Amino acid sequence: MIHRIGILTLCLAVAAVTGRATAQATTPASAQTATSAYAQDGWYLRTNLGFAVAPGLTVNARDNDWSTRCDKLSNPGLAETSAEECASAPPITGWSHEVGAGDGVQSVLALGYTWKGLRFEGEYLYRTTTYTRGEGGSQVLDAVTQEKQQQEIEIIDGGLEDLLAHSVFANVYYEFKSNSPYTPYFGVGVGLSSTSLDYYGRFKRNDDPAAITTFLHPERKARLAGTTTIGRSKLNDLLTAYQAVVGVDYALSDNMGIGAKVRWTRFSEFDGEERWTQLRSHASSVGRGFDVIYGVSTNELSMIGASLNMMYSF
Repeated sequence: MIHRIGILTLCLAVAAVTGRATAQATTPASAQTATSAYAQDGWYLRTNLGFAVAPGLTVNARDNDWSTRCDKLSNPGLAETSAEECASAPPITGWSHEVGAGDGVQSVLALGYTWKGLRFEGEYLYRTTTYTRGEGGSQVLDAVTQEKQQQEIEIIDGGLEDLLAHSVFANVYYEFKSNSPYTPYFGVGVGLSSTSLDYYGRFKRNDDPAAITTFLHPERKARLAGTTTIGRSKLNDLLTAYQAVVGVDYALSDNMGIGAKVRWTRFSEFDGEERWTQLRSHASSVGRGFDVIYGVSTNELSMIGASLNMMYSF
């Protein structure tokens, strides 16, 4: 919906430019004067449509899973454990993924007020980003899983796919006024962003039962061989954000203009949790009688975006 608004606005802007050019062509040169962009103070409505790029990042993941030996499906009756081994929750396990840079679109709808060269604005920003898959490796961070990686666990991979964010900002801009129809400006803003990340992660176990040393009994080795733990979920978090913006507007009339801008936006660290889609090829709640939850966190997120905009002053 926001994309359609942006496209419609840009179409209107093109029509307005064409109309202005036609009007100027039929007006005597002596009667033509430069129009200062948004010369009057007051309320305005603005919309933007453009693209955004995001740098690569590290995804840190964790879960509260009990060891394979404490899984009551992999080890019926906990036959190969001692009385103490599965009596208390184990330490949190951890791993990480390196994710390549991403790109996507951004669109904006904003309402503001101009006063003596300053703009005070409330802005809604819609943003999508698709990250590059397969550019970085995965690394196990805890000693227990590292040991399993040598025999039980054959493949670990994962990362991020799409990011979707709905953000609101309070912005302040300073305009460099002149008699020219061009008005450069810069600004800063702070806000909140409701952000979702599509995470995927996979642990695949060795297909060869003889290579698995987690269990001694051949039947339990065979039961575990080839099983997978998969997480594929949309994780959500509310992030704080701040941004810096530079741009220039071109006045089509006293109350309408078009322009271009570049923004740099920084978001706080992301952290979200969800239950495993499947754990050792069964529902995550079956092996211990409760849902096994994994969590995903990132370092601070950021983006650089460029966009075209249209602004209408009331």
